[in-house]
Amino acid sequence: MKAKIETVRLSVFLSFILLLTGCSLSQRGDRAGGRLQQVGLVWLKRAGSQEDQQKVIEAVHAFGRSIPEVKSACVGRTDGEGGPFSDTSYDVCFILSFEDDAARQRYNVNPVHQKAAKEVFLPLSKKLLFYRFGAE
Repeated sequence: MKAKIETVRLSVFLSFILLLTGCSLSQRGDRAGGRLQQVGLVWLKRAGSQEDQQKVIEAVHAFGRSIPEVKSACVGRTDGEGGPFSDTSYDVCFILSFEDDAARQRYNVNPVHQKAAKEVFLPLSKKLLFYRFGAE
C-alpha cells in the first residue's frame, strides 16, 4: 500500500512539475522529446538561496544547450505550494530527456556535466535525488 501511495505521489509531483509556469525549457529545434526521462531534485545546503538556485538552473540550461545527448532540459524552482501529495522541501527540480540509456551515460561523462557536478551540484547540494523513467 505504501508503494502505491508513493507511486501516486511521484506521478502527481511529476505532472505538477511539467505544468509549472516557472519551469523553463532548454532544447534545440529538432531535438524535442526523448525516450528516457531523468528527474533530478536538488536540496541546497543553503536552502532557499536564490543565488545558489540560479547557479543550478544555469547549469541545467547549459546541459540543454551544450550536450548533444540531452534532447531537452526543463528546470524550475519549487513553488512552495504544499499539500497531502506534494513535497516542496527541495529547491530546484529538473527533467532531462535522452534518446536512451546509452545517451544518458555519455552525458554523464561529458565535460560540461562533469564541470557542473564538481563546481555547482556537489558543493552546493545537501541532497540530490534522481528518478528515471521510459517515456511512453
